[in-house]
Parts: sequence; C-alpha cells; structure tokens
Amino acid sequence: MFVLFFILSTLADQTAAFVGDDVILESEVQQHIDFYSRDPAAQEMFADVNELRNYILNELISQRLVFVEAENESISVTEEEIEPRVEQYINAVKEQYPSEADFFKDLQEQGITLEDLKQNYEKSIKTFLMRDKLIAKKFSSITISPTAVREFYENNKDSIAQRPGSVRLSHILMYIRPSEAELKKGFENALDVYKLLFTGGDFGVIAQEFSDDENTKHKGGMLGKIKKGETIEEFEAAIFDLKPGVISQPIPTRLGYHIVEVLNKGPDWVLARQILIKVDVTRSDTLRYEKLANMIRELVNEGANFDSLARKYSDASEIDIGEYYINQLSHPIDSIVSNLEEHELSEPMLTPVGYHLIYLREKIPGEILTFEELRDYIYKYLYDQKSQEKFTQLIDELKTRIFVKIFEKK
Repeated sequence: MFVLFFILSTLADQTAAFVGDDVILESEVQQHIDFYSRDPAAQEMFADVNELRNYILNELISQRLVFVEAENESISVTEEEIEPRVEQYINAVKEQYPSEADFFKDLQEQGITLEDLKQNYEKSIKTFLMRDKLIAKKFSSITISPTAVREFYENNKDSIAQRPGSVRLSHILMYIRPSEAELKKGFENALDVYKLLFTGGDFGVIAQEFSDDENTKHKGGMLGKIKKGETIEEFEAAIFDLKPGVISQPIPTRLGYHIVEVLNKGPDWVLARQILIKVDVTRSDTLRYEKLANMIRELVNEGANFDSLARKYSDASEIDIGEYYINQLSHPIDSIVSNLEEHELSEPMLTPVGYHLIYLREKIPGEILTFEELRDYIYKYLYDQKSQEKFTQLIDELKTRIFVKIFEKK
C-alpha cells in the first residue's frame, strides 16, 4: 500500500482521488464538470466551478465506495435492471422538448452525443441501485408509518397541497428552408462531390476537403454507430435503407445534402460516415417564413381550425406537446402562455430550429389537493429522505474502513 501510495503521489497532477485500490483521474472529474456546466439548473446550484468540482469529486468518491463495498458484499446490478431506467430517463428528457429534432439539436449544440447522455445515466442509476441494495442489506428495512404521512400533510398542506394552474399546449414548428435557387446550388455542389467519389476518390480525404460538418470532417466524415431514434427523421429513413459499402447519392435534409457510406449495420444500428454540403438560409428565407407564420396565426385567431393548419404546415412529428404547470414553464414561454386565451395562437417565435407558434388548447385552474391525492407522493418523499440519511451514514462508515486520499488540484 505504501509503495502504491508513493507511486500515485508522484502522479498527483493527474490524480484527483484514491479510493481503496481505485483511482479517480482529474480528467474524469473534468468530464463531469463539462457535462454539468451545460445544465442551467446546475449553474444555479453552484456559486462557482470550484464548488461544482468539490461536489462532483465527493459524488465520485461516494460512488467508488459503494462499488467497493458492493463487491465485498457480492452485490451486483444487471443490465436488465439498468437499461429500462435509462430509457425512462432519456424519454423524460425528450418530453421536455417540443420535438425530437429540438432534443438532438440541443445535444449537438452542447457538444454531447446521446451515447454520452446514456452513459452518464447508466453510472448514476447503477450507483443508486447498488446503494439501495447495500442499505437494505446493512440496515433494517425503512418503514414510514401512516401517522407520519398524515402528520406531514397536516403540517405542510399550506405549501404542498396547492396545485397551481396548468395548461394544455400544442404547437406548430416550421423549419426555415432555403429558397429553390439555393437548394439547386447546394445539390449541384453535392453532385460534384459525388462524382469525385464515383470516379474512385477516397471518401475520408474528400470528406476532410469538402464536408461542411465541422464535427466529423477531421475524422474523414466518421459519424460512428448510429442507433434508430438518435438522428433526424429524414436522415435516419435514408441511411437505414443503405447497404454496407454503397455510397449514397446526395440525401436532402433540412441541414443540406448528405453523401453517406454505411460501413456496417445491425438490426437497429448503422456504422456510417458522411460528407455534408450545407445549404445556406438567407435573411429573405427567414422573412418568408415569418410572413407565413403570421398568416397562420391570424387564421387561427379568426376561427380557422388549428389542427388542420398544423397538419399542413408543422414540421414537428407531434402537434400536442402536453400539459404543464404555468409556474414551471421556462422563459419566455411562461409569459407568452400567460397572455394567451384558450384556442389562441401565439406570435411566432424565432428559435435555432425555426419558427414556433404555441397554441393554448385548455387552461386548467389551480386547486387544493386532498390527503388521499398526495398520500403516495408524501410516502415516497419521506422514504427517500430516510434512504438518503441511511446512505450518508453508510458513506461515513465506509470512509472509516476504506482508504480515501484526495489530491489537491495543481
């Protein structure tokens, strides 16, 4: 142990912490910092990056301690236990976006992939499941009495029993597409690149030279393994029909023209590379769609059928976007919705993916929730509180038995 500790201490500039026989590298801490830094909620929780780093490092140490003790106690978690929960979390995140395209657009802007997101959830869920199994094994069963649930309701009903007003929303999303002239120009450029490939040009070299996809061009256009549901609809529909080794003709999407080669494929995935030829959107294109959006708004607010117009003009896969508490809507949606009447369509909002118009289907007034309506939620809240207390107790106890060394960051 002392020899190992000496070796690790010489690598302190690369090592964040030492837990048992395991090392937490500074690069792992930084990866989590980068991930959390993109989350607006995390930005509000932490005063600065040092506070965020300390939180992440302590969480990683707790995670390692759980893994060490779980191994000592022969406790394991299977993929069958983890995967359904990961899918549940991913779907919950997707539902916060007006469309799946918005979800993937946001991931791209944040510089993370769906696989990155899944891996983060997998680690967290694995830790939680192991934690619960350890707590169940080391401590007596957690029990919450009906009396405790009732007392919590009576003591807190003025704050927890108030259900705020909610709204049922739908929307129209219109992607801003280039003019026919620009599309023709883009297609001709893509066709020139396709001809180079057709006459024997090396795909990787040509991708580095001509592709407009800054994320992949330096890798010879390599997209990696793409699973169904992980990319925009029109692109997915085309690439899953390709046979391995065949280079596609230019595939049109709202991003431009894609020339794709599928290198390998399975039942629900493809390994592919691409050359993207973007087609520029001009200011006149934006003004053209703004004019159309305003025309749709006037028609709906004068009595035209929203659903008919949405089916005709919306590029979103779903028209309805769900029910939301008004006080939980993010800005500027909250103020826009608050000023709408039922069956009224908002002014068009310009977003990174196009023009959005929000339709207010129904306003649902707030109400006082009964004990029976809240009983299960209160029980879960109290159970989670006790579970967290047991977990803190467990981590404190593990730190007395398992060697932990935190290195100062240089």
